[in-house]
Amino acid sequence: MEALAGLKQMEGTLSITGDKINAMKAKLEDLLFRAQRIANAQKNGMGNNDTMFGYDLQKFRREVRTFSTEISGIPVLLGAIATSAAPDPMAAKFASSVMRLATRLSQNLRALHDMTLLAHQHIRAADLKIEAWYLAQEMEEMVMRGQGLPTVANKIVMATAPPVAPPAATPPPPAAP
Repeated sequence: MEALAGLKQMEGTLSITGDKINAMKAKLEDLLFRAQRIANAQKNGMGNNDTMFGYDLQKFRREVRTFSTEISGIPVLLGAIATSAAPDPMAAKFASSVMRLATRLSQNLRALHDMTLLAHQHIRAADLKIEAWYLAQEMEEMVMRGQGLPTVANKIVMATAPPVAPPAATPPPPAAP
């Protein structure tokens, strides 16, 4: 029964974490568009009106660091559930849901990292480029943490699946006369 309770809790945790990643993705998209706009203005020799970009980039990096510590416990909890998992039809239902959410989380983290690298490429100012590089490195660490989640979740699905009964042995056909 402990695996079932853990899977229910993990399902909620992964769902909330996925929502937070989507919110972070929206903030990063805003930063990316602003970086593109600033880079285009510099290329065309125009002035930069966005004086808050550096502050917003630093604030986003702090949010990423905080979020990184929040999700650092997810692989540990998922591993603990995997060790205590036993065949249970109710747990199998939640395990498949956890696997879907873990896969989605891993994919969203990769997409967020790619967008971070793209934003880093568009930033021209040296101090902001360094800040964006550190941000990309922190995102890469989160991707590495989340990379194994689908595999562990699949292990839980396999462990909680009810055993399949082997097919009944059929007698050999009678010999032809």
